[in-house]
Parts: sequence; structure tokens; C-alpha cells
Amino acid sequence: MRIGIDAKWYFNGHPSGKVVVENLVNELLQIDKSNDYFIYLDKKDQNLKFPFKSSNIHLVYVKNRINALTNFFSLPFYTSKDKLDVCLYQNYAPLWGAKKRVNYVHDALFIDYPQYFSLWERIYFWPMRYLSKFSSHVVTISNSERQRMVKYGFSKEYDISVVHHGIGLAKNALKKEKNTASFFEKYKLPENYILYLGRLNVRKNIQNLIQAMPSVDKNTALVIVGKDDHKTINWDRLVTDLGLSERVIRVGHVPFEDIPLFYQNATLFCFPSFAEGFGLPPLEAMYYETPTVVSNTTSLPEVCGDASLYVNPENIDEISSQINRVLNDDALKDQLIEKGKKRVKLFSWDKAAKELLQILKSV
Repeated sequence: MRIGIDAKWYFNGHPSGKVVVENLVNELLQIDKSNDYFIYLDKKDQNLKFPFKSSNIHLVYVKNRINALTNFFSLPFYTSKDKLDVCLYQNYAPLWGAKKRVNYVHDALFIDYPQYFSLWERIYFWPMRYLSKFSSHVVTISNSERQRMVKYGFSKEYDISVVHHGIGLAKNALKKEKNTASFFEKYKLPENYILYLGRLNVRKNIQNLIQAMPSVDKNTALVIVGKDDHKTINWDRLVTDLGLSERVIRVGHVPFEDIPLFYQNATLFCFPSFAEGFGLPPLEAMYYETPTVVSNTTSLPEVCGDASLYVNPENIDEISSQINRVLNDDALKDQLIEKGKKRVKLFSWDKAAKELLQILKSV
């Protein structure tokens, strides 16, 4: 079988897309040596070294500026020329090209939560819904998203499958090394801190987490890791207005190798997001044996199961109350850590790739 993968985000895609594409491609190429793979990469990454080399792997570099336009207008010529039996696309599957076209739609949150997306984003994402209707099959990342796509007619219910994410940017990146002294000195961190790590925009609800801090145990600070994204607010002004300058620490973007240290040394990880297609950060925190408090919305209960405490993201008092429960109850904290260690074993990129391969074969 001749399988194509839209992998333009493999080297330099936006963070969440790169995580998915890099890991799925890596795992597929390791587990399947019998089929021919055509990996469509961004031409600007032509000088970067692709980690796999085999007679069944064919690298194809395509000009790309806007993913949707490239997929719709350019890729069909490549996939038709390469005589593909099936091709997997990111969000935008064209109307022709490969014999079968599978659309991997990461999420459709923009439909139910338009307030968290710009007008340009809503316009840009809208064709995903209609292009999916003409695809041979649709793959998405959680049952929560599958239900949303069924509701809005992305495809027939039996033509939408779920493939959960694994954890981490790459297997070898998940190292458990505390290196405590130099780490705390480098970032000037307090001994006890609550961690938020991820994109900083209003959908992630950092604003309510900050507003919960005055009611949180005074011996614990909040450390926010990440850089400002679109649809953001003035976090520093909010911190100042609440008199929390000494208890809320923003460290901005950090090197990837330091991310495990933030997880491992945190007293608690809090992820009060209003809406998620999947939600990797809580799983990563569980991997590093840090207890979690997350929202009770969209995909998060599906992903975190019984290994987390839940909050209504709109309820600031509930956020502070659940955080304090963990901070003040060592038995509960240990229980969440043990459940988290079991929970993360359910999610791996190896498992995701095997499920995806089975879908491509069945299509």
C-alpha cells in the first residue's frame, strides 16, 4: 500500500501540531516496514535531517505558506502523481488526489467557543467542516471532539474515529532528573509552587487561576510558564491589582530541556482551561508524579479520568478550594500521584500510531 502523510509541521509547525505530526510519523515509520510511505514536508525544511532512511520511505518537499491552501491546491498534484492509495491530511483534506483521503481534524472548538478565536481564525477554520464531509474518513483526538464533529455534520458518525495523543514531544525527552538546586536558583523559584504551563490566552483561563490565588495557602506561589498568545490580557496588571506580585511568578518561554524540571518540582499542576480538544499538559504532569487540578469541561475528564481533581473553570472559589485540598492533604496528594502514574500508561504515541495505521488500512 502507498500511504501519504501530510507532515509539513514535522520540523517547524505550531507547537501542538508539531507534537502530533512528529510523534505519529516517527512511530508509524518504526512499526510499519511493509508499506510505502510518502512524507510530505515543508520545502523550507529541506536542509534539516529527517531521522529515518529506508527504501520504503520517500520524502517529498512542497512549497507551503498557508497549510489550508497548500493542501487544497498543491498537494493533490503530488499525491496523484505518487499514485497514493490513501493520504492523511492535517485539518484540510482536498477533494481529489489520493484514492482515499483521511482528514485528521485536531479539534473543532472554534464552533462552540468562538469567543476564544479571532475572526480570521474562525474564517480560516470553517472549511474543515465541509472538506471533512468529502473525505473518506475523519480522525480526531478525543471522544469530546468526535461528539462535536458528529453534532455539526463533519461526517457520518461511523466515519469519525478517535485516536488519543501520547505524552511528551518525544520519548527520549521525558527524563526524570530533578537537578533541584541549580534549577530553583536559575528561575528564582520558591520551594512550594503551583504550576501552570502552556499557552497564555484567555481560553486557558489563567485569569481565574490568578484571581483564585488570594484564597490559596499563603506559603505557596503560582508559577506561570509560557509565552503570550493571541486573545490575551494584561496578566501583569491583574497580578498587581490583586497585590500578588510576590506570589505570582511569570517566567515566560523556557528551553524544552527545562520543562520536565518545572513539572517535577511543582507541588501541584493546575490547568483550569475553558475548553480543550485533548489537553496534554495534565498528562505530562502526571508522568512527572505531580498531582493535578483541572477543569471539568470538554475533553479533560475523558483524558484525566479519576487521577485528577476537577473544578468548574468559571468558579474562582472552587479553583482555590480544590487547590487547597491538595496542598493540605498529603494522603490525597499521594493518591492522585499514584492514580496519575497508572493513567499515563493508557496514552502512548506507539498506541496512537497503531490505531491510526489500522484506520488507514481499513479505509
